Amino acid sequence: MIVGDELQRWLADRPAQRLTRQRIDAFAADWNGGPAHRAIGAATAGLQAPAAEDVAAVVANLFADGFWIEHLLDGLTEALRADPYFQPPFRHIVSDIHKGLVVFENDHVSIAAGVSTAAELAAKKNGKREALSVSFSGQLTLFKFARAGGARLSFWECPPITGDFTAASAGQCTCTGTRVVADGEIVVVDGRRESFIIEHAVANLVILQATVKPDRAPLSVEYDYRTRAYVGCSAADDTASRIQMITTLLRKLDCAAAFPGIAAFLDHPNFFVRWHVMRELLGLDAKAALPHLRKMAAGDPHPETRRAAETTLARAEAELAPKKAA
Repeated sequence: MIVGDELQRWLADRPAQRLTRQRIDAFAADWNGGPAHRAIGAATAGLQAPAAEDVAAVVANLFADGFWIEHLLDGLTEALRADPYFQPPFRHIVSDIHKGLVVFENDHVSIAAGVSTAAELAAKKNGKREALSVSFSGQLTLFKFARAGGARLSFWECPPITGDFTAASAGQCTCTGTRVVADGEIVVVDGRRESFIIEHAVANLVILQATVKPDRAPLSVEYDYRTRAYVGCSAADDTASRIQMITTLLRKLDCAAAFPGIAAFLDHPNFFVRWHVMRELLGLDAKAALPHLRKMAAGDPHPETRRAAETTLARAEAELAPKKAA
């Protein structure tokens, strides 16, 4: 463990900091040019416009051969032993029960290695059970339990998440069973209609997770663990989320010059992005947004977006109508 005095000495020692940086760079070069990384890249590079199942089949074969995950973990362990200030050269992913590193990513798949601790799982389960939710990611995902930790999983299903998703059609989720997973087991979960929850573990879990990018649903959806009822949904991909955040920021900054650029997203394939953009246009300049709102109310392909636009249109036209003199 790094204590305060040791950290202060390292922060004051420029040569030691450069050496740590060199070790990080060397590890990144070794991993990116090494046999494991090359094998993953070669296996997925030959796929041309693949379906999600095609990518999953390739990744399942890679996961079946555990040499490269052992190579990666051993390398990280050695690097941390040699230098306590070493930082793995990977993007971090963190949740309340899981910490991981994205070790490979291309247009077809993102692969992460991480740890879920038994203590954090227990702390979450010991909280209010009614506050828990069952999340469906909208993406096909493969999990290899390199160290299963004696984990017992519950498996869940929901109505398929498609581009025509509506709250009215979300229905309820259903628990389809529970079982204990074994060390080295590979579990494939179609997040467009399937999910699982780690109900219990006796030790920490080391998990390899491959998230398949093609054919993902536009949304991730959550259900209440206790009632099985639909709770809400959110964008399943970063691009849609970024569009929503940026358009909101531009509206808050009252950036009128951005109106045409924001309006261009009214043709976005995801219905929830179109409606979010419409709301921000109305907040930015309601009068200029009115023609776009009329078009959306008359012909948006998604029924909930049309209904929301129709309702908003009536209110907007009433508020923008010229006031009669008393």
